[in-house]
Amino acid sequence: MLRDAFVHPPDDPETGAPAVELRAFTHGLMPRTVPAMMQAFTDDWATRGVDAWNEVPDRWGHGQRAGWWTLPDVLADVFLAPLLAAPPRTVAHVPNVNAAVAGIFSSPETWARGRRVVTTGGEFPSVLHSARKWAELLGLDLVVVDPLPDGSVDAARLGDEAAVGGTALVAVSHVGFATGERLTTPVLRAICEAARGAGALSLVDGYHAAASLVVDAGAIGCDLYTGGLLKEGCGSTGNAFLYIREGVGLMPASGGWFGDGDPFGFGPAPTPHPDVRRRFLGGTTAVASLYHAVEGIRLLLGAGLDRVEAHGAALGAHAVDRADALGLTLASPRDPARRGTMLAFALDHADAMSAWLKTRRVYTDSRRGRVLRMAPFVWNDRADVDRAFDAIGEAIATGAHIGVREDAAGPVT
Repeated sequence: MLRDAFVHPPDDPETGAPAVELRAFTHGLMPRTVPAMMQAFTDDWATRGVDAWNEVPDRWGHGQRAGWWTLPDVLADVFLAPLLAAPPRTVAHVPNVNAAVAGIFSSPETWARGRRVVTTGGEFPSVLHSARKWAELLGLDLVVVDPLPDGSVDAARLGDEAAVGGTALVAVSHVGFATGERLTTPVLRAICEAARGAGALSLVDGYHAAASLVVDAGAIGCDLYTGGLLKEGCGSTGNAFLYIREGVGLMPASGGWFGDGDPFGFGPAPTPHPDVRRRFLGGTTAVASLYHAVEGIRLLLGAGLDRVEAHGAALGAHAVDRADALGLTLASPRDPARRGTMLAFALDHADAMSAWLKTRRVYTDSRRGRVLRMAPFVWNDRADVDRAFDAIGEAIATGAHIGVREDAAGPVT
């Protein structure tokens, strides 16, 4: 779909076959425009110096006057809000989801609603670990809803727990990071409505949904929606976002002077910024990451998120068919409407399989040695999926992958 718009790993030197990158859920490929954007950053720094904080050329096509100081706001309005079908001035650019969650948990307004937090056991550490730490620090009542026997979210119990009086915050993933399970908009809306009925805030972690699926934060009905551009967004590190529903007023204690109402007054005490999303900014913005932030998003929005989702769904369905033919066990939901882009397959020696596939220039990853994960995305086609499963079939038939270890300096596969 957008294969030539991205830089791919080198082809197989022995066969000349093109590399197959299936790890969009971990780190997106680099758009071909990124080197020029990084050169633009060094040019702006070199030629404008301190004055770049006030104004730089419009390298992004946002059509507004902006400098490094206001760039987080401008890029959020022009490129990030459309990812969520959100209105302007409701999306904040933040460095990562952990910072967004810290802002929410550090806001006194959150705990004025109650002292109870409800989440699930399948949340990513940025949410689940943070919830445990803040619960201990603030003496909160943390309720963690365990998954159903098949590993899926117990949405019914989550909704029931969300409706309990004294609940302050309910947090759930749009797409599960381990299983690829997608909670549909009606399911999410029911959970968010239950939370609102109890006076609680609702937070949806959409890191594995935004940029790969059509997302409508208004239709979901959540108060907060967070995610980032490192993965399917192809914006690399330092680029995440937080949607804050209009009317939700929070004042993070973790905010910094970039989010102060009078930052250049340098007063002895902080003052609330009138723009709520700006309050989630911390210390000095890491400007370099803003230059490569939206190059992937520009491509995806240009293609249309509906087409992006349909392309991924079609390739995912083909992958499931190929896996079924090999007798693999699908660990993601079988119903396509309940799947995100990522697919998980239960497989013995999954870590060895992932390592062996890498020697064939087919890039997947594994978890705990028992699950093989892949995500056909906009730079893939059916031939990529077939090549991947041809290789998997060869390994299963011959046992060539057994005992293969990852030849790398670290744990990321």
